[in-house]
Amino acid sequence: MVELSVIIPVYNVEKYLSQCLDSVCKQSFGDCEIICVNDGSTDKSLEILESYRKNDSRITIITQENMGQAAARNNGLSHATGEHVFFMDSDDYLELDAFEKLFSFSKGKEFDFIMFKISKFDDETLELIEDDYYSMPYLKERVGENSFKYDDVSDFALDLCVNPQGKLFRHDFIKDIRFPEGLIFEDNVFFTHALFEAQSIYFYDEYLINKRKRPGSITSRLSVKSLDTIEISNLLLELCVEYGHENHKNELYYRIFHNIYKLFKRADKSQKEEFFEKIKHDYLKSKDKWEADDYFRNELKPKYRHMYKCALKSRNAHRFESCVDSYGKQSKLKKLRKRLHEIV
Repeated sequence: MVELSVIIPVYNVEKYLSQCLDSVCKQSFGDCEIICVNDGSTDKSLEILESYRKNDSRITIITQENMGQAAARNNGLSHATGEHVFFMDSDDYLELDAFEKLFSFSKGKEFDFIMFKISKFDDETLELIEDDYYSMPYLKERVGENSFKYDDVSDFALDLCVNPQGKLFRHDFIKDIRFPEGLIFEDNVFFTHALFEAQSIYFYDEYLINKRKRPGSITSRLSVKSLDTIEISNLLLELCVEYGHENHKNELYYRIFHNIYKLFKRADKSQKEEFFEKIKHDYLKSKDKWEADDYFRNELKPKYRHMYKCALKSRNAHRFESCVDSYGKQSKLKKLRKRLHEIV
């Protein structure tokens, strides 16, 4: 058994793939297998993978039809044999001593997974982008180099960096955890599941991987897929109920209603109808579950309840937008009437 399984989903990244593979193959720590999952690439990505495999016996190529990053990661995980697992994105690259540093840091420690800092840079300018989300200074301040678990960071648990390429997992720990397939933002569910389950996590205060910000990436452009937030938040709600962490419901309903409506408002006119149809479909699909939830019935903010009802009763995007935006006007009228009543 090797020490480490490196899993790399690959889809149409011919421009970046060599830099990614070089950063893995040339690591100062070599006891690893490199599982590359070709997710139905139509460019030269597969040719590049095959050329690297000829020169490095540690590389295994798995080819599947295009099913998305989550399915590729799950497929890679099902083939992994290492004691530890690292998920690599094919347009990012590692510091050449990343694995050596991680295993040196982990020596003598019993851990479920280790988190470390991600350095983000702009693909066009190559300039570094300062982002506390990826460097997590608040986590360092809270836990230092001590072992921690969810209870120690519960107040900001859902604000932690979820990106799997900033984690080293013990294989046995994640053998039954999977990424939800067919959705974007799937990292949120995988990481939160791991966080709730883990008994020993460490934070390593080092930048070990370089994350590329690409303007055309699926998570950076606004499309109807952005509304996967609804389904992802629903999966997180289920995890919170399963593990007894229902204190996060307010934040998750905030994402489902407030954040989703912000996306709708940002959408181009040509997108509005498609966005509305998706919102209404997902809200109707969750209707019974939400309305059976005590928090939803008794504690959900009136503004969010208004958004929800507007989606269900509206016939098109224009009526939905007019209905939701009427809430502010109604609130102002109520305040004005109250003041008038006090004066009288």
